[in-house]
Amino acid sequence: MNVGSKYAIYSVLIGATIAYSIMTFFSYEGNLLIALSWIKEWHYVSNLLVGLFGLLLFGYFFGRLAAKEIIEKKKDHTWVGFKYGVLTLWSGTLSGSLVGFFQEGFHKIGMYDDPFVDYIYKPMFWVTFFGLLPVLFVGFWFGRQIKKHSK
Repeated sequence: MNVGSKYAIYSVLIGATIAYSIMTFFSYEGNLLIALSWIKEWHYVSNLLVGLFGLLLFGYFFGRLAAKEIIEKKKDHTWVGFKYGVLTLWSGTLSGSLVGFFQEGFHKIGMYDDPFVDYIYKPMFWVTFFGLLPVLFVGFWFGRQIKKHSK
């Protein structure tokens, strides 16, 4: 089942590149160098790094499960790839979101702001909103690669 983990890591790296490209596109204001360096402007680098590590870790784990479903259980590779792509996206996003929640939001519980909404729900919503279409394509590719390898 190592084939699933291998292609899951590739899929995470492809997805992270797509996400970086999307953020660069939204940061573009006429200067490509500034747009490419949007990550330096954020105070959320630790969230992003933990999120990326979470994506890789959960991708590795879910990749093994996907390979088992596709190769051994003969399930449809396209939907299995998409399903585990979404689970990887959500797991990685949640791990990155929890960093901000525990760094800043945990102390705000019971105050005017709702840290669960600000640090967990909103990132999950926006990453799902912008990431669902790329996960669909990358997940289908991921499932197809596992299926091709099993033959």
